[in-house]
Amino acid sequence: MAAGAVGGTGIAAASAAGAFSGDRTTAARPATRRSRPGNSGVRLRWLGIAGWEMTFDGHRVVIDPYLTRQGFTGADGKPDMTRKLEVDHRIIDRVLREHLTGAPEFLLLTHGHWDHLADVPYLLEHPAWREAEITVLGSETHLHLLTAMGVPGKGRKHRPAVVSGGEVLRHPLMPPGKQSRPDYTVEVVRSLHSQVGGYGFDPYGTLTAPPARPRTLNDLVEGGTLGYQVTVGDRLSVMFLSGTANFAAREVSGARPDVLVLGASGHAAVHDYFERAVETLGRPRVIVPSHHDDLVTPLDDPAVHGTADRAAVDRLRKAAGSHSRVVSPRHLEQFEL
Repeated sequence: MAAGAVGGTGIAAASAAGAFSGDRTTAARPATRRSRPGNSGVRLRWLGIAGWEMTFDGHRVVIDPYLTRQGFTGADGKPDMTRKLEVDHRIIDRVLREHLTGAPEFLLLTHGHWDHLADVPYLLEHPAWREAEITVLGSETHLHLLTAMGVPGKGRKHRPAVVSGGEVLRHPLMPPGKQSRPDYTVEVVRSLHSQVGGYGFDPYGTLTAPPARPRTLNDLVEGGTLGYQVTVGDRLSVMFLSGTANFAAREVSGARPDVLVLGASGHAAVHDYFERAVETLGRPRVIVPSHHDDLVTPLDDPAVHGTADRAAVDRLRKAAGSHSRVVSPRHLEQFEL
């Protein structure tokens, strides 16, 4: 589907597969998916890089909301992790005013690198979000980094919560003494960081206590990588393996999401990445690439739309075959599933 057509017509959606939640016997059964073009009420918005907004029924979840898009190379054009962290308050103000127009209930972190986590403290302190009660999910390392950067902030109601994979969390909380179905669930899965030339990535590391306040790109270490599946009642499930171009197949084996948001950045060292992801997850009806732009062009520069890696999208389409529809998103443009 042409990217420009997504926002106007929506894309074929499907009923949610059974809850993933680690019940491999149940989860492995083939999902029954029925087409409901563009009327699921569930919408996605690409925030650039690996950032996403998911909205439905008055609820909002955001994943890796990094909007600053600072430079990360030196004079030689190579990555320079000694560069000082920057915050583009102008673009944050604009995006929250024009696009992310409400505070989320959950903020989900896939890992700790700057292009995923660096803006989070400033978003949580922004006037549009600071009075909300936002639950921030991440690993122990991710939350230690946020603590070092001043999260949750004095007098704030934000709730950092450590997760490691396997958790199935409901919203809202179960009322005392009363059985009720949640509006949606967030399931956490252990995942892996991309591996490119040399089989590694940088900066790596984990933390067991808050460090000194991060000042450089190198201070924001990976700290473990996570994925998330958000399931909206019996309507739709969306799996976000969106923060990297790698995944732990045995952690998600048996999951049958209706929609897969899949990292499409460099993965030269990862064998058959696209093919294995699509096959392991049962060939989801809709697949959306993520983390496949240039990381630096400002979000309000019209040229940003041309920085998406079209070749990566084409390779993903080839791997997906005729069973899945690959939707190429446009920066900040919302589309309905």
